[in-house]
Amino acid sequence: MKEFRQLTVDDAAEYHEVLIAGYAENKNYPISFDAINFSQEESRAWILKYPVFGLYVDGSLVCSISFRMPWIQKATPDVYPHIAHFVTAPEHKGKGYAREVLAEAEDLLRNVYKTPAVTLGTAAEHPWLTKMYESLALKNTNEYNYLGRFIPLYSLRKHCKKNSNLEFYNTNSD
Repeated sequence: MKEFRQLTVDDAAEYHEVLIAGYAENKNYPISFDAINFSQEESRAWILKYPVFGLYVDGSLVCSISFRMPWIQKATPDVYPHIAHFVTAPEHKGKGYAREVLAEAEDLLRNVYKTPAVTLGTAAEHPWLTKMYESLALKNTNEYNYLGRFIPLYSLRKHCKKNSNLEFYNTNSD
């Protein structure tokens, strides 16, 4: 049985396990994602600060996504929600769960948060993340530095359009 729902602090321990396990492989690359070294308390605080959603399969969290919201200071690179901590438990990779979660997230962003767009950033030099995001219909629109970090990041932005998948537009044409 599958369930997509918002996580609460009661889910923090399981969320932390999926987050750490899902990001562990990234320690092998010369890039920095804050989530790689999150403590359990930081995972709990994240759930309290940002909307975090997860896909549960047979009662276990298999994939999660969160939205850094523009009304929280320094949370996003522009005025739109920013997808963060989009992660799948390693034992569940390749099963299409990330695609399902992104579809659910698009529905929430469009119908609940009423946003016209969403962004997602990733490290440009990551060996497979950019290709994975592009396979999920996200497109690279530009690069930016975030919070003083000088790590090249891709800003991927989708335009939310009612009754359809999110559509793309170039962030430089706003």
